Amino acid sequence: MIQAGPAQEAPETDLLNPDPAKISRLQPESEAARSAWLANLKQELVAPVTAIREISEMMLKDAVDRGPADFSGDVERIQKAGERLVTLVHEVLDPCGAESVELSARLSHDLRTPLNHVIGYCDLWLEETSDCLLESFVSNLQKLKYLAGQLLLHSDDLLQFGRLQNRPETAGEEPAVPEMIRNAVRRPLLATAEKAVKQKTRGLILVVDDNEINRDLLVRRLGREGHQVAVASDGRQALERVKSEKFDLLLLDILMPEMNGFQVLEQLKADPELRDIPVIMISSFQEVDSVACCVELGADDYLYKPFNPILLNARINACLEKKHFRDREISYLKQIEQAQKRADELLHVILPGQVVQELISTQRVQPRRHENVAVMFCDIVGFTPFCDRNPPEQVVAHLQSMFESWEEIALRNAVQKIKTVGDALMAVAGLLQPVVNPVLSCLHCGLEMIAAARALPTRWQMRVGIHVGPVVAGVIGSRQFLYDLWGDSVNTAARMESHGRPDAVVLSKTAWEQVSSCCRGQSLGLMDVKGKGQMEIMLFESFC
Repeated sequence: MIQAGPAQEAPETDLLNPDPAKISRLQPESEAARSAWLANLKQELVAPVTAIREISEMMLKDAVDRGPADFSGDVERIQKAGERLVTLVHEVLDPCGAESVELSARLSHDLRTPLNHVIGYCDLWLEETSDCLLESFVSNLQKLKYLAGQLLLHSDDLLQFGRLQNRPETAGEEPAVPEMIRNAVRRPLLATAEKAVKQKTRGLILVVDDNEINRDLLVRRLGREGHQVAVASDGRQALERVKSEKFDLLLLDILMPEMNGFQVLEQLKADPELRDIPVIMISSFQEVDSVACCVELGADDYLYKPFNPILLNARINACLEKKHFRDREISYLKQIEQAQKRADELLHVILPGQVVQELISTQRVQPRRHENVAVMFCDIVGFTPFCDRNPPEQVVAHLQSMFESWEEIALRNAVQKIKTVGDALMAVAGLLQPVVNPVLSCLHCGLEMIAAARALPTRWQMRVGIHVGPVVAGVIGSRQFLYDLWGDSVNTAARMESHGRPDAVVLSKTAWEQVSSCCRGQSLGLMDVKGKGQMEIMLFESFC
């Protein structure tokens, strides 16, 4: 049940007499002004009479169950009076009927009867509020009495409106119209003017209707508006066409043989490839349940037959514009996805794959200590004099060719390139992926890199140094990421390379111990290593 406050708390409103301060005048040619005013008056009157009818309907249901026996009979009379009020108000404000002063006067008089009935029965039962069975009905009775009283006060204004409609207008005299109405009328007029210069959204439209005349009329009308139009005479044909052609909009009838419009709409919206195609239902079905069903199934709009051509064009243009913006949004999203994919690809170029995944998922990379990691440094012998003797384009081209070859060799041997510094490369094995023997992987990789460098036209010679031990790994930088290693093992591997020999691989004693069972080599003796003192260095000779 609707619960309303006491009558004295309801706001005072003047439904038909606006504040004189808000009155302005329209140009004589604005015939839309009176229609707009009429619509506003109808709205202001229909709302309270509809409320009277609905409140009384709900009260009647409760009264039958819980009220006194004679109370339900009087509530039924109130409800019938409410029905009569709705009918009378629509008659009073009918655009044709309101042209007659006599009709307006008669209907103004007729409104008083049901209004007096509502007030009379409400007063009668409000006097019986001491009855405990009526306590829950008091607020609604007060609300009904208030609404009826307000409408009764304004019943004479209906006669004034009828006279205004039929008043002879002298030259230069125009009807007084509320400012609110004048502004509301002006907007459609401005929209019409803007429409003449606005670029219309054109589209490929599929008309689905089993009636040939309906299809022909729509095709001709839409063609005049600049649209491309295709037709389908039934639902199955429509589904076949939308699967093979890219339509911007469907105008879909409901009553069709074999497959009706509801079924077509349901299949369209269930298909991920077709569900974004806008659909306007055009049907002679005017039941609210049909409209609601179409909206729930995903229809964008619903028009009754026979349709208004202006309204049809407006709704078609609105649907096409929404689809245009949606298509553009999808295009932008695809561009963003492509840009994101490209960014991810660049990250994989800069950082190891496992590090990229952690960075994407957590927005950071946790620094970690790794044990038993083989670290390898490679450097070109005599690279600086080569740069001085050759043009930069040739130097960079040879470096590019060599590093591409090195990257393939490293990948093949489960060795991870960490970085390049000038002509030097640092790589590791056993860091981010398990390797049976990290030192052996680096040894194979280093030997292949030496062979690849010798095969270039430059016939570069290389020194390779390997050490094994614990390292700390992490990412530094916020704009330009760098995955790097730190620790004594890194420094020692760099020293091995600097003490090495051209086209040879040298290893620290610690690293050699991991491959001595499968390799032959010789000791280069104890050497003074910067920061390390004397260390024994082993030279690889061959595999066993």
